[in-house]
Amino acid sequence: MCKFFTLFLSLLVSVVAVAQHTYYDEITYRDQLDSLRELNNFSVQAKGDPLELAVNIALSHYPELQGHKFKIKYKKNVKHPVTASWAFGNLFKRRKNHTYVLLLSENVFLKRLPLNGQIGVFGHEMAHFKYYSEKPSIHMLWWGIKYVTSKKFHREFERDADKTTIEHGLGRQLLDVVFYMKRSEVKKYMDELGTY
Repeated sequence: MCKFFTLFLSLLVSVVAVAQHTYYDEITYRDQLDSLRELNNFSVQAKGDPLELAVNIALSHYPELQGHKFKIKYKKNVKHPVTASWAFGNLFKRRKNHTYVLLLSENVFLKRLPLNGQIGVFGHEMAHFKYYSEKPSIHMLWWGIKYVTSKKFHREFERDADKTTIEHGLGRQLLDVVFYMKRSEVKKYMDELGTY
């Protein structure tokens, strides 16, 4: 019953955010961090990290990711400032027990972005985790090969993540940090969905 209630509450937050075209402000939502942690079943393992609030808000828009664990890790030498990492150890776990890692550059620019920009970034990364959570582990090996060897596949995969972010009510946040779609494309897609 508790899982159902949590899923329902998370879905309600997403629907309300879409309906209201929510623009998150630090002052209002900083006080709600404990509630967001509870809503997300304390699945974001980053207590005290300055980006924890943005990760929890983004995650609250993805009720289908409930039950997974999320870690924030920092590394010096990473190719991208933010990466939604699918851990190799997940090969030996059931999909429902997968842990996902947000791998961040130590000098990450995200900490200097306003809260909405941070949420847009993490919303995009949650879209990747959604994809990972729906695929069997063996598929992820094949996916990894295609992702690093095909620029076309890589670009389409990233554009699809932007679309998924918009579909989950974070289009306005994505506009603050447009990734693979142009701002005009994001606005057009939001118009098509009736969320702009």
